Amino acid sequence: MSLKIDSAKKLRKEKNKWKSSQDWQEVAKKEEEFHKERIRHKSPTITGQVRVTAGKAKNIMIDIPKTTRPLTDRMKVRIFDILNKDIVNKTVLDLYAGTGSFAIEALSRGAKKATLVDASKQAFRVLEKNLAKTGFTNKTEVIKSKTDEYLSKAVKSEETFEIIFMDPPYKLFNTKKTLKMEKTINQASKLLPTKKKFKGVIIIKHPKRYPIKKLQFDNLEILETFKFGLNSVSFLIVKKSKKS
Repeated sequence: MSLKIDSAKKLRKEKNKWKSSQDWQEVAKKEEEFHKERIRHKSPTITGQVRVTAGKAKNIMIDIPKTTRPLTDRMKVRIFDILNKDIVNKTVLDLYAGTGSFAIEALSRGAKKATLVDASKQAFRVLEKNLAKTGFTNKTEVIKSKTDEYLSKAVKSEETFEIIFMDPPYKLFNTKKTLKMEKTINQASKLLPTKKKFKGVIIIKHPKRYPIKKLQFDNLEILETFKFGLNSVSFLIVKKSKKS
């Protein structure tokens, strides 16, 4: 996948070249091509399969729905090397689940159960297929819902998850308007089991240039951020309470 920051600028320059044409049919055709290319630039897609890197389902290939940007092997290995034994017997929430790659990897490595949330009909079908293929259908719940709507219901019903993974679509990472993402992360933090010894962790995949350190968290702090090309993965943990 390639996400070149200057691609949109190049497209606009190209557009200005043919805008002066007198042939309206040619202009209409190029206008359509321009918008298709711009959409492709904004929503890069990967088609094919990705593999489970370790555990019970190691090397099983899972399908990737359109418009999904799955975790790379390098990302998964780094994330789960950090989690290490903390993944065993833990409950997992996979938001904007897409392929279900994170939840499946977690279950393969010993997680107790997982809830996968995605609003896409296509993703919902692919998730069920991937879970059946890896043998984790009985350990999972797949919910077709918008993340914000699901979080509101989950908070009201006092659900808890020890490991929460978020891989929101790029359009939600507005570098100037960060309140929506800030609100979503803070809402998700209410589902962490803060009263247990292991207070949980929120893992977020985001563009490298996204100013995550500027977000205001209610009860979270950034433990570490790891860079992978144009993307980063940040670990957020519950703030340590100050002893009086």
